[in-house]
Amino acid sequence: MATIADIAQAAGVSKSTVSRSFTRPDSVNAETRERILAVAAQLGYTPAPAKAETTGTIALFIPDIANPYYPPLVKAVQAACRRQSLSLIVVDGEGDPEADAEELERIIGHVDGALVFAPRLDAGRLRALDAVSPVVLINHAADGLPSVILSAPEGARQAVEHLVALGHRSISYLASLEDNYSSRVRLAAAEEAADHLGVTLRVLTHASPTYESGVRGADLVLAEPVTAVIAHNDLMALGCLNRLVDRGVEVGKDVSVIGFDDIWLASASRPTLTTVTTPYDRGGAVALRLLTERIGDRDRPAATIHLSGDLTVRNSTGPAPATLD
Repeated sequence: MATIADIAQAAGVSKSTVSRSFTRPDSVNAETRERILAVAAQLGYTPAPAKAETTGTIALFIPDIANPYYPPLVKAVQAACRRQSLSLIVVDGEGDPEADAEELERIIGHVDGALVFAPRLDAGRLRALDAVSPVVLINHAADGLPSVILSAPEGARQAVEHLVALGHRSISYLASLEDNYSSRVRLAAAEEAADHLGVTLRVLTHASPTYESGVRGADLVLAEPVTAVIAHNDLMALGCLNRLVDRGVEVGKDVSVIGFDDIWLASASRPTLTTVTTPYDRGGAVALRLLTERIGDRDRPAATIHLSGDLTVRNSTGPAPATLD
């Protein structure tokens, strides 16, 4: 049986263009669409039937199911769906924005709507998806689409205030990639708090929000006259923490470390990690509410809702050392 990939190869176009030719024909050049339809007929391809008026099913797209940040979010959305007798399809990303967009384009017409955790997907593609079935974004924002932002920006301010209260006056920051919306929100809030409190905040890196980036960031921290570090998420913070320990640094005494999200590893590390919690349960419920409201009323104004967790203080932070070595 022919597939969209077969048609794309034969017609000399992308898989997403083939998909849009069937789901959103007005978005494809007429000549290109005719060529695609001719190839599809020649190969015997039959598109999936259009979705019924309602399916009772929504999709949740997440970039990486292996990242410990996402399973609690999946469980929170699933619990919210069960309360409304809705079925949930979880779509795991491939780390490639183009491939991720194509996957969403394949399923969007077969669900009532989608919750999309989309830090790197193009806004135009997201709005095109929304034209087929309603879309609500999580930890991302695009004009015209509702969104829910978790752990921002109050948590970042609390992190800075906590360090300043402990006597820290020079703080380093390990940021995520600059196209990551939640990273920009957290960093902006931390910089505002540092400026208000009269302390120095040094942004040392914009890197992928991974454990390995935190390991590399730790060496940058040690090269700077700082006594504390805030990392974009717990994975980066734990990478930094473990590298500092390997370098003979006593975390919580010589250098303090703070993360974001409160993944389960945060309380299992040694020392345990001070972190800003993520309001998974509230976030899942609010995101689903926005989606069901949009399914019921496509003209409803798009809202961006910020939900912030609180700082959980553990052993990775402590009073600033009297002097810098």
